[in-house]
Amino acid sequence: MPGRILEAGFLFDMAVDAARNISAESRQEGQSAALVSVVFAVISLEAFLNEATEVAQDVQQVKSEPETVAAFAQLMEEAERLPLDTKFKLSTWLLTGKRADIGKQPYQDFLLLVGLRNALVHFKPNYPWNTFEEAENLRQKEIIKRLESKNILAMKVFGHGSWTSLIQTKAVAVWACCAAAAMVNGFVNCIPQRGRWAFTLRNVKDNFVNSVKEFRPKG
Repeated sequence: MPGRILEAGFLFDMAVDAARNISAESRQEGQSAALVSVVFAVISLEAFLNEATEVAQDVQQVKSEPETVAAFAQLMEEAERLPLDTKFKLSTWLLTGKRADIGKQPYQDFLLLVGLRNALVHFKPNYPWNTFEEAENLRQKEIIKRLESKNILAMKVFGHGSWTSLIQTKAVAVWACCAAAAMVNGFVNCIPQRGRWAFTLRNVKDNFVNSVKEFRPKG
């Protein structure tokens, strides 16, 4: 059976390195590397799910593999064009027999992270404004409001109406990395814990989880 070089962990390390290399205070503005962390955290999740699918396809005919592996491979092939969040929800349903609880972690942060990444890579300009009050009426207002509750946005931003300035902090970068790692951890904890597919994904999970250990509160 041919082997594969899996690169989701490498892509995730790019997100982590960007966060790690920010030397500023947690919520100091102007840390553009945070945008790298946000984008690559989601890219790594896309890579993880795609690689999990291909490994499942590689081993689905092996008799010792749980039947879930072949079912997952087929489901993801049919869901190829669906959004990332939908793929994870379908996977959770298949692996656990229950609908994903999107009101709890890790889904809450995952969905917010994907929304933030989408707002960046499918960028839409903000509305024109005549007063500072109007400038606060951002297209991304709902995302920013949800991030505010996490106390990770910039504490001081020069100018008005700049939502990208608000998210350029080390705290946002760290949050993005931790949200991605939690999603991978939750996914792998749901899969059958025997067979080559499980062994491979556990190794990938360990890379994600260990990479963010330094960001966890001490004590």
